[in-house]
Amino acid sequence: MRIAVSFAAACLYAAAAVAPAYADDMADFQARYVKLKEAMDSREDRDIKALLTKEFESTDIRGEVKDADEMITQLAMMPDMPGMTNEVKVISVTVNGTSANAVSDRTMHMSRQGQDGATHAVEMAQQSNDVWVQTKGVWLLKSTETQSMTMKRDGVVMRSFKKGDPIPPRGMRGPGGPGGPRGDGPPRGEGPPPGPPPAGK
Repeated sequence: MRIAVSFAAACLYAAAAVAPAYADDMADFQARYVKLKEAMDSREDRDIKALLTKEFESTDIRGEVKDADEMITQLAMMPDMPGMTNEVKVISVTVNGTSANAVSDRTMHMSRQGQDGATHAVEMAQQSNDVWVQTKGVWLLKSTETQSMTMKRDGVVMRSFKKGDPIPPRGMRGPGGPGGPRGDGPPRGEGPPPGPPPAGK
């Protein structure tokens, strides 16, 4: 009986020791994503690259890969969308020495007038798998790969894509897509717009 009690106590002690460390990791990486988001919002090349590795790669929902320069160029081409807000949230983090795998969600919200004359709430959310590496004590984003993207209008899902789904050709006009935002609610057309920049993205 004493052995069982001792074992249970040891398990509780171990769990108590691991939980704060995991919470610290989540908080640390949430702060890194917020800093990356701020850099992306500023569109300042130097600020963005300061948070990325030299071999950084971004893979969108179509499987198209871009390096840092290509991603920043795409970001610069995106039209300003007054009233748009975006947020990023870390879902999970697994740290292994000087590397870490994270799952993050980024959600963008905006209001657009529809063809019916009413104003609709438009939301686009994406989830990505990200790899971070620690360089000289600083965590830098090495890669981000979009796993899913969902577009809603007034809370109703209009389109949803997952990695591996067949994606129709380009032709979408919507937030971040060719031609910029439309005034008729959610994105529509022949496929999803290019994904937002990395979460923080």
